[in-house]
Amino acid sequence: MAIDLPPTVADDWRRVARRTDDNSLSLATITAETSIFEHRPTADALERLRTDGDVPARSLFTVDVRIDPSLESLGFDSTDALEVAAPKAREGVADTLEDDGIAVRGERASEYIDRPDGAVGHLSVLEVGYPIDSANAPDDGSTTDDTEAATIDAEAHVAVWPAAAAYVVAGGLLPLEAPDAELLAAALDVDPARDRERIVDLFRGLPLESGGDRR
Repeated sequence: MAIDLPPTVADDWRRVARRTDDNSLSLATITAETSIFEHRPTADALERLRTDGDVPARSLFTVDVRIDPSLESLGFDSTDALEVAAPKAREGVADTLEDDGIAVRGERASEYIDRPDGAVGHLSVLEVGYPIDSANAPDDGSTTDDTEAATIDAEAHVAVWPAAAAYVVAGGLLPLEAPDAELLAAALDVDPARDRERIVDLFRGLPLESGGDRR
């Protein structure tokens, strides 16, 4: 089931995309339901930055990962399997970004994180190049190939936790720099520290148990 944002952050965000992916393995079927949320106050600027694509430059996402039959019935514990799940979650989000034309340049951080309720998860931070419309690109010769898309630096945070059924994955994408167009740059209001704190608020309030804020 799709996972809603926690009340602490929900007011400023709206769901703009939702998809379900099924993958069959030898012993089980994995279903991942992904929701992507756009930042309401800067939505117009985000749309002007890039008129196509499904993942806004400032966005949050949640993924409900279900395994059938359950890990428990297969003899696994989801907590013990977190070390295996973390790279899979990172790869899944990286694939989603790249399918949307967003270049994943590498992993800058990989660490275990704690929530106030004691739940232990794993966080990866990815360095990405976010494509922008050519009208917003700097006119300084930095893009020398006519086929090369103009980009701004951005980063993606991907966290995964064991949950009641399998795993919950969540995170966000945030811009690290503004485009060349001054008015658009002002409207986009680039502030990495503030955006990272919003992602932390998502991590802290995310429902991990069955019966949470899911639809």
